[in-house]
Amino acid sequence: MDTKNTYELTIKDGQEISAELGEQATITDYYIDPEEENKLVRKLDRRLLPMLAFMYFLSSLDRSNIGNAYTSGMKEDLALTSRQYSNAVSVFYSTYLAAELPAVWLLKIAKPRYYMSGLVFAWSMITLFSGFVQSHKSLLATRVLLGAFEGGFFPAMTLLITMTYKPEEQAKRIAFFFGSSALSGAFGGLIATGLASVKNAGGLEGWRWLYIIEGLISVGASVWLFFGLPDNLEHLTFLNEKEQAVMALRSKQRIQYMGANPAFSWSQVLLAFKDLKTYFAFTIQFCQDIILYGFSTFLTAILKLGLGFGSRKAQYMSVPVYILAAIVFMISAYLSDRFKVRGPIFFAYNLLGAAGYIILLSVKNDAVKYFACYLITFSLYTGTGLNITWLTNNVAPHYKRATALGLNQTLGNLSGAIVGQVYTKSPYTFGNSFSLGCIVLSNILTLLQVMWLTKLNREKAAILAGTKEDKKKERIGDEALDFKYCL
Repeated sequence: MDTKNTYELTIKDGQEISAELGEQATITDYYIDPEEENKLVRKLDRRLLPMLAFMYFLSSLDRSNIGNAYTSGMKEDLALTSRQYSNAVSVFYSTYLAAELPAVWLLKIAKPRYYMSGLVFAWSMITLFSGFVQSHKSLLATRVLLGAFEGGFFPAMTLLITMTYKPEEQAKRIAFFFGSSALSGAFGGLIATGLASVKNAGGLEGWRWLYIIEGLISVGASVWLFFGLPDNLEHLTFLNEKEQAVMALRSKQRIQYMGANPAFSWSQVLLAFKDLKTYFAFTIQFCQDIILYGFSTFLTAILKLGLGFGSRKAQYMSVPVYILAAIVFMISAYLSDRFKVRGPIFFAYNLLGAAGYIILLSVKNDAVKYFACYLITFSLYTGTGLNITWLTNNVAPHYKRATALGLNQTLGNLSGAIVGQVYTKSPYTFGNSFSLGCIVLSNILTLLQVMWLTKLNREKAAILAGTKEDKKKERIGDEALDFKYCL
């Protein structure tokens, strides 16, 4: 296919019909038969989503299993104080944050299968070796190393989705990843419950086997990723010739979104720093991640130390909470893609989450407090995932979006370090109050951004209609007049 010219490719009934278009060709000039495109998207889903979701499942499991280990004997065996445990939670993010922005720049340079499978293999070995730590200091060391290799994976995986799928297809795919993260909380509780009864099997305590078994599973998964991911995202070898043609046309439809020049550009990086959407996004992300990391890391401790459940009961009572969180987010992502809105969906869900924190902070009855945990799940993954999709949908071209996404993840995930310092002492009143404040701030910023993006869309429409003067000298990517911002 001649990539130097602009073509209309009509793919229908297995036939490709090409006609050269003028330089002013637009998205509407590129037609793909919907049935052919749906077949392609389903094939992409079958090949990529289960594999990537499983990797993120393992990432979430390996990152958050410190909470299950802590309530399953690690606290006593390592003689950890509450402050030392909180520090071990926080120190992970020192390297996790540093790895995120470089990851999104490297993805187009490094071969995805080598880069991403290497990350999984490295953190898998660190998780495995965490089962042999003997002191607070060695625990801190493994957490620092774990963060260094896990930090780059999620932003790289998210960027891979934006490079493969159209903007209106992305929320459900990212929801699939967060759904797997929610299930990791449920499975982590189940695994910890089973291993809590293991006493000195092979001379090792049950919580140590938690790390060892999860590490071994992740090592095997890294091999799957190595052979499952392509070397080149521009040419997916598992597609046949007709599907390659459809994929090429999809790329042409998204030329404004991806950018005409695939080379790295510092000017696009600078555009991300100058865009107010970047700052809205990472502040909202910080607030939503406080809720996510605070609740997921300390849920078993809240159930055990705050509600008075025993260790084993705290583990298995956390399972249905995470399952609901996964279901809630999958529904929200479906609605978000169906109606092509992001902010209003998680704004509404956050209202339920806020009610959950208010109940958790104000009532004395343990059963009612446990019910409040279910309400909080409405904020747990929905705001985090949809805000990422909101950002990636509204920022273009590629390296501007990659930089904005990297900053969003880096500064948003700074919350992980903060969480360990605000959730310090049972019944975690300060931590839960801090999370409630973050929900309120997130909703205020979400409302302001919806209003601002609505204003920008109206201004673009007025310029196109000739009723308003265009004062910008250059419009590229999302600033183009025919680029409509998603609300």
